[in-house]
Amino acid sequence: MEVKNNYKICPVLQDPDEYTPDIVDLLSNETARNYWLITLEGVVKKFVDKAENLNPENPKATEHAQACLQKFHNLVEQIKLDPLILKPLTVRTLLDYNEENLRVHFKDAWQLQKETETLQALKTFSERIQKINSIGDFNKKWEELTKGVLAGNVFDWGSTVVAKIMDTSPSFGLSHAMDIIERRPWFIDDLDLWLKRLKNNPYECAIIFVDNAGIDFILGILPFTRELLSMGTKVVLAANSYPSLNDVTYADLQMYCSLAGQYCTIIKDAMLNQKLVTVENGQKGPCLDLAHITSDLYDMMTEADLIIIEGMGRAVHTNLNAKFKVDSLKIAALKNEWLAKTLGAKQFSVIFKYEPKIPIRT
Repeated sequence: MEVKNNYKICPVLQDPDEYTPDIVDLLSNETARNYWLITLEGVVKKFVDKAENLNPENPKATEHAQACLQKFHNLVEQIKLDPLILKPLTVRTLLDYNEENLRVHFKDAWQLQKETETLQALKTFSERIQKINSIGDFNKKWEELTKGVLAGNVFDWGSTVVAKIMDTSPSFGLSHAMDIIERRPWFIDDLDLWLKRLKNNPYECAIIFVDNAGIDFILGILPFTRELLSMGTKVVLAANSYPSLNDVTYADLQMYCSLAGQYCTIIKDAMLNQKLVTVENGQKGPCLDLAHITSDLYDMMTEADLIIIEGMGRAVHTNLNAKFKVDSLKIAALKNEWLAKTLGAKQFSVIFKYEPKIPIRT
């Protein structure tokens, strides 16, 4: 089923015609609209102070960042007068709008930050793998791997509270993030149920929608991926087609995986044997619209029996309620206190939502 611009709708959605990615419609929810307009403008504003350091080759970086802020501010003021000016009006579409503005002036506004954090994370990649290998118990090993993904997901420059921590504590690392996130039982905690499924019947093909560069991807996602590969699962890593904050892009993926392969033969061999594959997902912002994926990803998803969506943007702001014809995991640390409270949780609560496949209707 195709949509405009030759993009396609995810083939394993249970009800593609009823699918909507966003959990909150800001047009109908005035309280949420008022909160997110102010909050997201604040996120855009913070980039102005960072633009010059992040883009040293651009002598007009600050000026360009201020122009992007002004354009976003103008949109916010227009929405206050007429919310119908942006359709649909959601966190996703507001973030997409900002990223499109940035790309007018910046090829990849956070590229330097991503490269710096990724190279730094690679220094402890072998140590992380060794720790995972030292755990003999199946459930305990996978719990550690999952905690790594959740702690890694904390490292998001789009989160105001986390950005403040990272700005003031340069040594803040994976172990520190593990101390911040919620202890089990988590807010949504289907880990034991999923591990029972995983242990008894390993998956054939998993699609993982990745989030942030640096610690998130290198020390969270890749060890998790490596263990799936060790069980014989083919893994497809799907990343944004266009730059967005410090998120991994498709252009980054191959390089990051190749660098990790220098430290891990499982990853290196899987790349050579096409058991570890990278693909662009068609997205231009930090959320995920599964009605707008690339043809290549569409084809790969037809083979998948597990969908993994990581991060607050892709798995909470969007797709938290999406239903699939195959097994799915939605994994995220709730870094925004207001959003957490609306869900009945607290800041840094954990979502690990496992939903077994829904039988195809006949």
